[in-house]
Amino acid sequence: MTSNKESSPFFAEIKPSKKLQRLVMLFYALALAAGFANALPLAVKLAVAAAIVLSFKFSYPKFQQDQRKLKYSEKRGWELSDGGDYIQVEVLPSTVLTTVFIFLHLRHQPAMVIANDSLSESEYRQLLVKLKMTATNH
Repeated sequence: MTSNKESSPFFAEIKPSKKLQRLVMLFYALALAAGFANALPLAVKLAVAAAIVLSFKFSYPKFQQDQRKLKYSEKRGWELSDGGDYIQVEVLPSTVLTTVFIFLHLRHQPAMVIANDSLSESEYRQLLVKLKMTATNH
């Protein structure tokens, strides 16, 4: 006799990641350094630097406030919320899973980078396992 028991739904509230924030700051700093380390005229270097700084100013606050919720149930599959209602999403096989970052590729949605400090250690491990288990369902 086999049990037809449905596994309990998975839920994760993805919080802003300090690790990802530091990585983004490093990338902007490298871009700024590259902007000054080239052979362009000083006026062009300053314009490039201004563009990089403005880009940082407008995009970085998103990394400090970004909170999403991700859930999975066998009945509805994967669902994502960015503060509003949940929408069904399809996790693509091109999703990359590592112990530090998850590069979550979704059909018809922007890709998400989930750092391991965005969730508790247990939740991150559960998310890795759930993604590995459901990856074959595509």
